[in-house]
Amino acid sequence: MNNKGRLGAAVLALVMVMLLCACGSGKGKDVPVDDVVAAVDEALGKDDSLVAVDENYIKGYMKMDVADYDGFTVKINAYGANIDEYGVFRAKDSSQAKEIKSAVESYLQLRVDSWMDEYMPEEKPKLTAAEVKTNGNYVMYSILSDADKQTAFGAFDGALK
Repeated sequence: MNNKGRLGAAVLALVMVMLLCACGSGKGKDVPVDDVVAAVDEALGKDDSLVAVDENYIKGYMKMDVADYDGFTVKINAYGANIDEYGVFRAKDSSQAKEIKSAVESYLQLRVDSWMDEYMPEEKPKLTAAEVKTNGNYVMYSILSDADKQTAFGAFDGALK
């Protein structure tokens, strides 16, 4: 084999390796929201105290029309006296992801603005410190303690690697 043939073979081999690596690293683009939520739930270990709400809750209370999203799950506390809550949304593209992030930020601001200080004052810091995180076309928000929030966001990012 001459030098041109060897160079061509080396370039072809390099391209094949790059293509194989690219196929293996794209998991985050195709992860179902249910899988991301399962990872977050497992990391939080909340033992079913957080339950998923339906589309009507999201549309009515959060003022978000999720009908054209690629996926979504919002979980709220169903037991006990806390305001724990988080949601994961999968957008169709980066433009929609920005819209979702903005809508979630508006929802969180509405929650802060309508908070009654005499109602569970020990829970208000969770709300005022609520965060929104974007990872590609996925958006997650959390109204959780600082420790739980970091755990949840770590599981969110981990599920999308």
